Amino acid sequence: MKPILVLQHAHYDWPGYFTDCLINWEIPHVIVNVAAGDLLPYTITDYSGFAIMGGAMSANDELNYPHLAQAYALIHEAFANRIPIIGHCLGGQMLARAAGGIVIKAPSAEIGWHKVSPLHTAAAYDWFGGLNPVMLFEWHNETYLPPPQAQLLAGSLYCLNQAFSLDDIHLGMQFHVEALPEKINHWLDTAREDIESANDQNIHSEDKIRHDNWLYTEGAQAVARQLYTRWLKNVVV
Repeated sequence: MKPILVLQHAHYDWPGYFTDCLINWEIPHVIVNVAAGDLLPYTITDYSGFAIMGGAMSANDELNYPHLAQAYALIHEAFANRIPIIGHCLGGQMLARAAGGIVIKAPSAEIGWHKVSPLHTAAAYDWFGGLNPVMLFEWHNETYLPPPQAQLLAGSLYCLNQAFSLDDIHLGMQFHVEALPEKINHWLDTAREDIESANDQNIHSEDKIRHDNWLYTEGAQAVARQLYTRWLKNVVV
């Protein structure tokens, strides 16, 4: 039984609810935390899926983060072998770039709980399990222009491209559907400079985010379970 490979770029961006789900569903997985000195494998073929988490670094910054080049090599190998990939925030941007998209500075940063609207398409309904807008957590200042073959799934007021699928087996997300209040509050405690320009529109205040955690976490977890379940349909463990 092959496990899922989970790439953690930084101590502060742990897999959160994603691996909670894998544990509860008794799905084997291996977390590679490069910030702790873990090394990525030479091949992805020993794994049934590839999950890529978020991080403050840019998806374009292989020079300062050499492990990104290794991760891109694994992504391309996964494409060739139809091994499903799921990307969270930075991971979604990496998936887009590896498939021919472009990662750029976002016109407007998004920090806080934002309304994400699935597109009115069959693909969006399939992945999200419905077409109603949902409140999901965002923390990013870059975004992606999707690859030509991508199937767009959702967008938001400040970020046109919130989710996409590739070949019906890979999923890229701009939002942090894995983020639980513990993780979000840790970011608020350690990355205060990011919310110094809070305006309660695209960048929410610390107080608003802490309050909204209790309002929206349960609904976000339901969305996460739906997306993870749909992605896992093509993961053969």
